[in-house]
Amino acid sequence: MLISCLFFTLDLIQAQTTSGLAPGERPGPYSFVVSQGEKRGQLHCFVCEAEDRVMAILFARDTTAQTGKLASRLDEILLANPQGKPSGWVTLLEAESAGIDAKAIKWARNHKLRAMAVGYFEDTVGPPSYRLGSDAGLTVLLAKDKKVVHRHVFTQSGPDDAAIATIGSQLTALVSPAKSPVTGGK
Repeated sequence: MLISCLFFTLDLIQAQTTSGLAPGERPGPYSFVVSQGEKRGQLHCFVCEAEDRVMAILFARDTTAQTGKLASRLDEILLANPQGKPSGWVTLLEAESAGIDAKAIKWARNHKLRAMAVGYFEDTVGPPSYRLGSDAGLTVLLAKDKKVVHRHVFTQSGPDDAAIATIGSQLTALVSPAKSPVTGGK
């Protein structure tokens, strides 16, 4: 009974956590230092580069195994769907930059990330226009056509396997080309 109450309480806390842009809002530009990826060592704005293409944006306050599992799943989806050039990245939110680059590289390698860039923003608050909640351990934004389509927020425990599957399905739907109806006769 006590364990059930604890899980219910954690679910309730997770459900009440608000963080990040709401669906329909436009992701604003922000730059962060890229640790792993094509732009390594540079301040870069992936939002600016993505324009109206599909984006998977993760803001993480820690490099947990579950966040890595989610990033790895999204990485697989991006690699499997190169049409439309979707992009994704993980922005680690850190107040102290000392050692974060090495930590980010190790975490990205442990989770075999290739399409998802990983870097850090030197402030735990994150980019101000994103309104990231202080109690959110992970904020996930999926966007297309310059608008957030899905938002997921997790406490420090991160996403469970069901949430990872849901977010993966949502990204797959966004990157999959729309099927046009067959017209004409035989």
